[in-house]
Amino acid sequence: MSDIFLSYASADREHARLLADTLAKRGYSVWWDRTIPPGRVFDEVIQEAIQAARCMVVLWSADSVRSNWVKTEAAEGAARGMLVPALVGEAGPPIEFKRIQSANLSHWNGDEANGEYRNLLASIEELIKKDARPGNPGPLTSPRQATGATASRFGTAKTFAMGAIFALGAMGAYWLFGKVGKQPAPESPASSTSVPAQARPNSIAAPAATVSGAVAARGHVNLLSEEQGGQLLVASTERWKLLIDGKEDTYAWTDTGFGVFGFRDGRAALIDTFTVFVPAQSGSNMKDFELFAGNAAATGSFESIGRFSTQNMRMMQAPYQEFRFPPVKAKYFKLQSLRSHDDSNTSLAYEVQLFGKLQ
Repeated sequence: MSDIFLSYASADREHARLLADTLAKRGYSVWWDRTIPPGRVFDEVIQEAIQAARCMVVLWSADSVRSNWVKTEAAEGAARGMLVPALVGEAGPPIEFKRIQSANLSHWNGDEANGEYRNLLASIEELIKKDARPGNPGPLTSPRQATGATASRFGTAKTFAMGAIFALGAMGAYWLFGKVGKQPAPESPASSTSVPAQARPNSIAAPAATVSGAVAARGHVNLLSEEQGGQLLVASTERWKLLIDGKEDTYAWTDTGFGVFGFRDGRAALIDTFTVFVPAQSGSNMKDFELFAGNAAATGSFESIGRFSTQNMRMMQAPYQEFRFPPVKAKYFKLQSLRSHDDSNTSLAYEVQLFGKLQ
């Protein structure tokens, strides 16, 4: 387990190295060298490192604010209440992170007496101290203990840390409540995620429902799950497998790619419901997508079921946003990613499900 996960753009590697080395002098372990072991998948290694860390520091620069990888890592850190941002250039943070105060290390040269670095360090120490996971020790101590200058700034730094944590609520509360306390929430009209019928003639406007509720009541199963024999047959990248692995904390960049899926034993199925897991608000979340049905071959012709759009928020009662369409018989199912919520060709997707009955 590392104490700190350091998120940065490759162009800022020297800034990252300087900060990682300075923090290491204080006895902290920092995950920052992104050398991926042979045989491992890059995003899986990143995900594991984030989950193991007790604090995340993100370095915002003109390069990192344009990096979908950095923004996605920062969003996950914010959702877990462990994010401490720092500026290493003239560019400010992306709009979704502007409410979180950032330390300014743009002109920092490694001086441990620097006020901005001291504030950043105090925020890190505060978050690590609050990490109450079993087996986690308190903040590490080292021969280089805090000086009087550090103590005099502690009140300001603590306010900085607490303010950052409070600001994360707007971005991460949905994720935290969904993971930590899955309490039933009142039904809300705003939870409807189906595309209006007049906008998408192939979709049915209806409120989102939990997978175990209305969908299960119709005797449907998730045909894409491994337990039901679902499998990825053709895709633009191998990472599309992560969309049907049954794990809500794994994700894949779908870009403008596609995935073709098959059902148990190559059988056909009658399908009518598709769901998308949206854990938290993020501009990188997949927004527009199109569904297709095919019966010839996995690489054959497909007919469009319809185009749909997700809402960029976590639905507390039903985090799997549901999209219904008239029943269609298909031997193969195709998902095409179109646009993200920040109007980019690069989209991020977590878990998807397809409900129906095998024929």
